[in-house]
Amino acid sequence: MNERIPALKREPEVPRRRISKLLAVLIALFAIVLVVLFFRSPLSKVADIRVTGTNHLSESEVKKALGIVPGDSFFSPGSSKLEGNVKALPPVKNVRVVKKFPGTVEVRVQEYGEVAMEIGTDGAVRVVLENGLAVPAKSGSLPDKPILTGWRPDDAARKALCQALASMPDDLLTDLSEIKPDPSASYPDRIKLFTRSRFEVITTISKLQEKIPYLSEIVENREPGRILMLEADTYLPFSAENAPSETGEADKHKENGTTQ
Repeated sequence: MNERIPALKREPEVPRRRISKLLAVLIALFAIVLVVLFFRSPLSKVADIRVTGTNHLSESEVKKALGIVPGDSFFSPGSSKLEGNVKALPPVKNVRVVKKFPGTVEVRVQEYGEVAMEIGTDGAVRVVLENGLAVPAKSGSLPDKPILTGWRPDDAARKALCQALASMPDDLLTDLSEIKPDPSASYPDRIKLFTRSRFEVITTISKLQEKIPYLSEIVENREPGRILMLEADTYLPFSAENAPSETGEADKHKENGTTQ
């Protein structure tokens, strides 16, 4: 007689959902440990700060304004915050901070352009930037720019002039030798310019940018003279001013004939 073999009892299975949760917890814990270890490692720290593009600012001044030093967190503060720190320096026109992993922070600075020079009350020569800021001139290196004379440092017209000079072509700006205020009742911002090519120019700060093409054309193609650029533009060569009139010449000849 055949006997039936009783079926073996199966061990109860652990629900798959419980395994998934356990695995997720383990992965999360492992990730947290890795993150903690990473942020404690040298890989998460600033190792090198590189500054480029400075002219009147020193590298140390930029680094001080940046607000971080090697050993600080590489990820915080962010690039925009660091850019704002450096942008607060008066000579800085634009700045870009680029972080390169691991540990390198590049600070790319663009300073305001040089537009003029001036001599301070102490006799020191200073370079004037397009935002009106005057900075000490580097020893043995003076830019070929016009000299501002007769201007007050806090004069708003002076700052407007510097901004207008920044829009001038380099060759024309280089040709300017001196710029002084020459205000009148009708034109409070009137100025007088002298060029190395021996032109004398009267215009206003507010009209200067508009008149640049006309000024360039005369300086390049005419003989030295006086240029008036206000509501209307006029040009008179110095040779015409010095030439004797026909009446004067006739009187002179008549006088000579009488004395003979």
